Amino acid sequence: MKKLSFLVAASICVTLLGCGKAENPEAGAVTGLSLEPIETVTESESLPETDTTETHFTEALNDEGSYWVSGYLRASDKESAGEPDEYGVLQAIIYEARIEDDFLTVKGVTNFRNDKAQDPVATNDIDEASFIITDQTVFQMVGGEGGPEDVSKEDFAQYLKDCADTGLLLDIQVEGAKVLVAQICA
Repeated sequence: MKKLSFLVAASICVTLLGCGKAENPEAGAVTGLSLEPIETVTESESLPETDTTETHFTEALNDEGSYWVSGYLRASDKESAGEPDEYGVLQAIIYEARIEDDFLTVKGVTNFRNDKAQDPVATNDIDEASFIITDQTVFQMVGGEGGPEDVSKEDFAQYLKDCADTGLLLDIQVEGAKVLVAQICA
């Protein structure tokens, strides 16, 4: 691994020496530099796999705890995400939310609660988070006279697009990186 790092660093240095050649070879010449031949690597070294996303999901999947993540759908107000409002409360703003394949991805600043009825206990300022959608995930539209309305994953994905800048609340119950319930609330 050290040889590979040295080779990469050395090749970048040699490449940079060739850049910016002047018409006058004496102008800007580097002095006191001696180049030695670089040892070639004949065998391939395999790098250890360090996919932090996969590691994060593996750890999250093993977490038995359930929690709620929420934020207001305000696509045009990205700059205000995480900034204090007029009362000094940090603004939980989701400026992008989408469903692709079996993932619900949110970008922005979200509130964190241990249960639905609790006031937010923390603010997550991670710019992007993805949660796994399963066959048991419930998608709901909440508000109005009829109570929560269950909708399909496809309809919910379309509602996320349609409501992107409405200021409605996106509320997600998560357990071990899996979405239990996803709601758009009026």
